[in-house]
Amino acid sequence: MIKWTQQCFSEFMRAMTLVLLLILSGVTFADESQSTQVTVKTWLGSKPTDELQVFAPTQQIILNIEVSTNTWYTAGTKISSLEIPDVLVKRRNPFAVNSSQREKGQTWSRQLWEVVLYPQKSGDFIVPPVSLEVQVAGSNGDKQKVTLETTPQQFRVELPSAELGGTQSWFAASDVKIKQDWQVSSDEPKVGDTITRVIEVQAQDSLSVLLPNLMTNSVNDAWQGYPNPPELTDTQSRDGYLSKRKDSLTYVLQQGGDITWPSYEIWWWNSEKQSLEKITIKGYKVHVKHTLASWLKAYRYMILGAALVLFTLVMVMLAARRYYRTHPSPAWVKYYLSVFKGQWPLARALLYRKVRKTSGSLEIANTMPEHLQTKSLQVQAGGVNRMVMSTLWQNVKRKVKRKRMIPKALPELDCIKK
Repeated sequence: MIKWTQQCFSEFMRAMTLVLLLILSGVTFADESQSTQVTVKTWLGSKPTDELQVFAPTQQIILNIEVSTNTWYTAGTKISSLEIPDVLVKRRNPFAVNSSQREKGQTWSRQLWEVVLYPQKSGDFIVPPVSLEVQVAGSNGDKQKVTLETTPQQFRVELPSAELGGTQSWFAASDVKIKQDWQVSSDEPKVGDTITRVIEVQAQDSLSVLLPNLMTNSVNDAWQGYPNPPELTDTQSRDGYLSKRKDSLTYVLQQGGDITWPSYEIWWWNSEKQSLEKITIKGYKVHVKHTLASWLKAYRYMILGAALVLFTLVMVMLAARRYYRTHPSPAWVKYYLSVFKGQWPLARALLYRKVRKTSGSLEIANTMPEHLQTKSLQVQAGGVNRMVMSTLWQNVKRKVKRKRMIPKALPELDCIKK
């Protein structure tokens, strides 16, 4: 009984060993029969969709290329170049995003590549197929090269707002920040000093070459501008793509006084909020002191004019002085000199002479208007001063001018009366 039991046990162990070998052999066969699979998937934007997507000009569009295999990668993936008319194509991220996922009992290794597109005008566009060369591990552990091709993608580009149909420049981004700095060579600038204006534009999800150059070297008498080469930077981080453009312009002050630099406006389309936004960059005003050379240069025409006038006056005075050395002085000169010196008898005599010569009257009151009658009687009584004498002389003179301007219409009537 015991011998039979040992024999049965031995037979049982041999049978179990055979079953295990068959099971292991079956598993190995299943592994060897499992084929290596490589797939590619392509879409535009943040997630796949069957609808035609619409973007704005210069808006960033991401072409996603996802490569998957049920084994593992043995070498880097090669992606062919992509060219689309009127579209800037950039591979801003040279590395893929690697991940793994288990599906139906298999582990899939995935690579996500990004190609960034920037359309330059409105219209319908087609992204042509892109070739990929992938090297993965085969079922036997050997290396296999697989060539794949993406499916074409279509999208449309339209102006997002009617306000952008003019000639103003603008660009699309998800966020924009502006930095401005003024660098003055001295606290109290004068002619010959320098002022540097620096403007930096930072745009999220854009490209540096698409950002506007705001500072142009315009011609101005107040300064001489010297632009510096722009600094263009494109970086990539977890938050996305960031582009920067830094422009600087150095001004050499040419003249003194108040100098004002203009303000600038930046229009941009917010692709996140789907709205048109404007940023104003403030100008700058400074008072520049003159140097002697700059002052003479700035006021040269005024100085020249004043010198000519002064020279003319001096020449006229010298000529008049030589003339009146041999000729009597005019009556008005003698009169005002006597009034200025307080020589009242001489002044009254000259005034009476003027009245008699111009009107034939011997009384001053006959040639004066009504509001000056009292002052004329005051002169006759001997009460005089500079203001009264000057007023009487001027009124006599004006009355004579009016008589000369309006002559008698019929002078023959005087003869008939006689």
